[in-house]
Amino acid sequence: MNESRKYARGLKKVHWTTKASASSALLLLAAATACAPGTGAPPADARQAQPSAAGAVDVPATPQVALLPRERVAGKLANPRGLFMRPDGSLLVSIAGTGDPADPTTGGIVRLRDENHDGDMDDEGERKWILEQQLSRNLFDLVRRDEVFGMAGMSQGGQSGDDLLVALAFFGGPSKIFRIDGERATQWGETHGNVNDLDYDARRKAWVGVASTTDELIELLPGGKSQRIAKFAPLESGQDAVPSNVHYDAKTGDMLVTLFSGSPEGEEGGEGVELIPRAASIVSVHAESHDYKPVVTGLTVPTDLEIGPDGAIYVLEFCDQFLDPVSTREQMFGGTLHGGFRRFSGRLLRVDRVTHAVSVVAQGLDAPTNLVLANGYLYIAEGMGTPGRSIPGPDGKPVELQGFIERIKLP
Repeated sequence: MNESRKYARGLKKVHWTTKASASSALLLLAAATACAPGTGAPPADARQAQPSAAGAVDVPATPQVALLPRERVAGKLANPRGLFMRPDGSLLVSIAGTGDPADPTTGGIVRLRDENHDGDMDDEGERKWILEQQLSRNLFDLVRRDEVFGMAGMSQGGQSGDDLLVALAFFGGPSKIFRIDGERATQWGETHGNVNDLDYDARRKAWVGVASTTDELIELLPGGKSQRIAKFAPLESGQDAVPSNVHYDAKTGDMLVTLFSGSPEGEEGGEGVELIPRAASIVSVHAESHDYKPVVTGLTVPTDLEIGPDGAIYVLEFCDQFLDPVSTREQMFGGTLHGGFRRFSGRLLRVDRVTHAVSVVAQGLDAPTNLVLANGYLYIAEGMGTPGRSIPGPDGKPVELQGFIERIKLP
């Protein structure tokens, strides 16, 4: 793909008028408008105490390291997010965009395919856009970190099992849901709240999503409405329990949700570098009862999860520390900076739900946000932030920030 296209053509100006609430997620924030509760959902003010973690797997401070083989398969992507592997070997990627206010519609959906079988998807003719000119924004002015949001989670499901939906988390307005059908994308729905991720509940035959600005798991209803399934209580540290990812668990029939944790002073409070390590978790939500319970605790900034063939949970951790806060584009391009979170400090954990063993299978990841399991590999989207700016590399030396995809071979 010619980089001069900057992931969009014929761009239009977009005016943003609404600011995010203090409970906004670190990743892909949007819509301060609350999700509308529907029949059967708990009352709007119901917010139970944090449930007991008895029986949950607790991630130790220094888990065993058992690294798996890993390789980069695609680069020079402007904030890759949701991933889906088609049977023909092509990889669909939702692109959040550059976050450049002068070029606000740089997001979309791209298809990648290794046409010449050289092991990567970076060559001429190996990228095709299915959807372009979607909104993209950087929230550095609100949260003092280099965070770009726009196109987000992607998942397959539905009555036939073939519906492929992708979320666009609007900022200051409703989220859109797109349906991908072959080589085209059409709007499937629209709902209040920030639908940062979505998945199909095969037990209840319903699409669900996580709304990070309202700390809720919601059901996506026909006609663009939504209904609350669960409202997540604050973490023990007092932080908002911000859901970042949802995944159907075929083992239990419940929904697994990563509860993200960041600053105890809220996303717009403090200095932008506060972080409580090991304060986050994965919870299992029973949609009919609206109850939830911790499954994995002791996580730091979890962003996505997958379930392996043996039932083990693979979970991404975004970073281990917040560093070098920024609040202007001039600051971001003023030197070699982490830009709010420590670069190349993310990792991928394997959590055995039977033995409770936890191991690090990948480390040194650069701000990983999404992953998908396909054909014995885990594909990871990395490189959150402003493309082209200088950041500290894995060895501390300056490198140019870019979005990329790596894959890890499972045993």
